[in-house]
Amino acid sequence: MEHATAVGEHEGSTKRRRYEPTSGRRLRAAPPPRDVCVFGENLSYRYGGAERSTHLLARQLESLVGLKVRGVSGSWKHLESSLEKYPYETLDEIPCLFTRRLPYLRYLLNLPRIRRYFRNCGASVLLANNKAGAIAVNAFRGPSVFFIHDESNLNVRRDYRRDPGSRLRFAVQCILDSPFFALFSIMNRMAMRKAAIVVANSRYMGIRAQRKFGVKPVVVYPQVDVRGLSQIDTRPPEERPYILMVGHEELKGVSVFKRLAELMPEHEFMLVGRTFEGERREGNITYRGFVKDPVELYRHAKLVLMPSQCEEGFGMVSLEASALGVPSIVSFRGGLPETVAHDDCIVFDYDNPLAWADTIDRVLADYGRFSRAARSHASRFDMRRQLETLLRELERANVGDRAAAGRRSPPAAAPATRRLRPIARRAPRTVPVIEPAASSDAQPAG
Repeated sequence: MEHATAVGEHEGSTKRRRYEPTSGRRLRAAPPPRDVCVFGENLSYRYGGAERSTHLLARQLESLVGLKVRGVSGSWKHLESSLEKYPYETLDEIPCLFTRRLPYLRYLLNLPRIRRYFRNCGASVLLANNKAGAIAVNAFRGPSVFFIHDESNLNVRRDYRRDPGSRLRFAVQCILDSPFFALFSIMNRMAMRKAAIVVANSRYMGIRAQRKFGVKPVVVYPQVDVRGLSQIDTRPPEERPYILMVGHEELKGVSVFKRLAELMPEHEFMLVGRTFEGERREGNITYRGFVKDPVELYRHAKLVLMPSQCEEGFGMVSLEASALGVPSIVSFRGGLPETVAHDDCIVFDYDNPLAWADTIDRVLADYGRFSRAARSHASRFDMRRQLETLLRELERANVGDRAAAGRRSPPAAAPATRRLRPIARRAPRTVPVIEPAASSDAQPAG
């Protein structure tokens, strides 16, 4: 059986860059190296907000706390050619099978490989998210932290598409996928109860999880370098022509956005989505594919809209834009209202384009006040503060003690994975207790 391949740098990627916070200073004196495993089914890919946040968290754990972080990601053939990857110092990839129409069948097909990997994983602490994170938490022999961030983590599946054909296809898909969804729901509930800490990405998600599963999650907001973003110069509002939306799916509110653009022909709109290639224009809407650096999008926007129809766990797009002083307007859905400073930036009748138009006019009429409020509100979510919250909860749950007491060396044979490079995995290390610094010792972040 092959060993899981540890990859330091991906072929074709830039050289490994050392993450430096704006201040350039450590959170505290670096303790001896410790082995923490960070897992997500798309962890290594530049896929979305969850992957971006997890990568920032891993870099902080390495740079500010002194932990040794091993990334573990699914390896997906359909993403290899279309998405770039995040640079992890050490990365194990588990080859996974992809089923487009039946996502919970995909969960079952990949369950054995993921479970086998984490049963033999020699890390001391596991940080896991996404749907497949439940498999890892249930299989891992040490203490784990389970991050939940969307409706699937609440055992909820809904259809937000509008046309009858799509709704019929979704109904058929649900029937075919039901046995596998039932299995996922059981394992997800088990992971909630087994994890040493359940982390919700918003107060909304924490309340829903507590009601659903009887657990009490800790709220740690997604990792966003608010202080770094706030120092970036932006052009004056009159030189930023676009009202921006990020997302191409109906659950993100694409239909509402397009109807809104028709109602407001005097404004320029930009829609950014993974399925768009290059840049094209239709009417007063510019369509653009995803970019590596989202800051480039916000610098061209005077407003950011999140007309989501689904119960979003959180809104990283809203927070990132607010850090740059770009006001965001959001639906009254899920955790989105937590990302804005004023009720005036929340659309309660979120399916009505007229309600969105009225809100846009109100914000633009007093743009300076809303821009300042957005910056001030975003400062509460800086990633350094979120890291301190997480470390404090790890200490409270005695995760370090439990890791040291329950650690077992992995067997000689690791689970079979696709060998990317003939580099041996590093030997297991003893992991001391995680002792986060007291808040009074923390240095100011940049």
